[in-house]
Amino acid sequence: MKLLQPLLAVSALATGVRASQKVVPVPFSRQAERRTGLRRRAGTFSQELNNNLTGGGYYAQVTVGTPPQPVNLILDTGSSDVWVLDSRANLCNSEALQLYYGDCLATYDPSQSSTYSLVSDDSFSIQYVDGSGAEGNYIKDNLSIGGANITALQMGLAENSTINSGLLGVGFSANVAATKQYPNIIDMFMQQDLIASEAYSLYLDDLHAETGTILFGGLDTAKFIGELKAVPIQPDAETGTYSSFTVALSSFTTTADNGTVANYTRAAAIPVILDSGTTLTYLPSSIADRVFDAFGAYDDTSSGGTGLVYVDCGYLSDSKNLTFDFQFGGTDGPLIRVPIDEMILDNVDSYTGLGLQVPDDLPFDNACSFGLQANQGYYLLGDTFLRSAYVVYDLSNKTIAMAPANLNSTDTHVVEITKESGIPLLSGVASQVTAEQTATGLPGISGNSALPTVTVTSTGSPSASSTGNAAARAVPAPNWEAAAVATIAAGFGLVGAGLILL
Repeated sequence: MKLLQPLLAVSALATGVRASQKVVPVPFSRQAERRTGLRRRAGTFSQELNNNLTGGGYYAQVTVGTPPQPVNLILDTGSSDVWVLDSRANLCNSEALQLYYGDCLATYDPSQSSTYSLVSDDSFSIQYVDGSGAEGNYIKDNLSIGGANITALQMGLAENSTINSGLLGVGFSANVAATKQYPNIIDMFMQQDLIASEAYSLYLDDLHAETGTILFGGLDTAKFIGELKAVPIQPDAETGTYSSFTVALSSFTTTADNGTVANYTRAAAIPVILDSGTTLTYLPSSIADRVFDAFGAYDDTSSGGTGLVYVDCGYLSDSKNLTFDFQFGGTDGPLIRVPIDEMILDNVDSYTGLGLQVPDDLPFDNACSFGLQANQGYYLLGDTFLRSAYVVYDLSNKTIAMAPANLNSTDTHVVEITKESGIPLLSGVASQVTAEQTATGLPGISGNSALPTVTVTSTGSPSASSTGNAAARAVPAPNWEAAAVATIAAGFGLVGAGLILL
């Protein structure tokens, strides 16, 4: 796959950020149309990201080393290490492995960098729930992202990997895979005085959008609707440390076209992890099973199944305004309404073309897949949720703020976040501009933005885990993965049901 090409839209961004602001915007775009670039406005940094067919996983193009080597990394709020593929990695030099796991997207050659240094041999090892992972050395080298230059960043250098792209983990440094905690990329942003607070905002845009942004050190009021509302990040229940972006989901309902509300909430709030590295949304089976019953869904995620939950595609035309409604922190907390065409995905035909054998006993002819599944032990709100939300992560003050995303916004208005003041709970735009709304847009909503952003490419990445130091993918890959990977690796990325084709 070709590398993302630099964008030349610097002047378009220059109006959004004051020269005195420390904000780093990074853009993202669709993987199928791989276009990524670096943009910088005074005091801010932006990186383009790409979104694939199902919208799972988002890539950022960075450079590593001196002279700079371009590398594509999966943006992951559910993990905390930055790691890159060694040009000599087993996956990148084995046709047999590439047939199964996909071609290496971009690699890094430490011998070609004058600023490379070894931290420790054989010390980097990270594994995900689906069995994928990477191992190698911890190293240090310079990394540039969105126009921000970070010197001597500690990273993993994967010599063995079952993932064909490195990761850009932007979680708490307490969650790094190393046995001894070290300053990760978010810490280094602060230590090198590039941003004023360990905070960033994430705007994935809708399922079909080509670009989106992650904005280090600020937020963009043009990218959300109404008022930002904050909730506390919850510490790990066992250790009391902050290792994941866990918040309290207090209410989960659906609202039909006629206004009828179905409540699936249980008595106690549910701790959920906001994770850009997870494709789907995973809730307790006590909730998910009731949703499946209400929609007549067919759950084929048991052992030996295809790993998908099927639902009648007729809902996309018959219930166009139905929403899945997530509220956090009680009745006064942020409310995010996810439109039906972000939660029911018309991608099964594409999967069957790659070798998926759909169950013979489906109760409907036109099958879509559900962007929500059941899980046990930990619960994740992945990309099927996050595309409808504008999310601000404040690691310094252990707070997350959210508002409905202003889909397809082309405006920008960046506001810096400081450590002392925390997230400014500002208002965004009043409503969605319907003329700019896509098929996945939520009727009657729009917004605008003020901060620099980072663009990421969609490919699917590891999800967060409630235990251990390593991020975790949500579920094992479906049993038809091997047949599909070779085709997908040629440039047709699919992500779903825990299958992450990079």
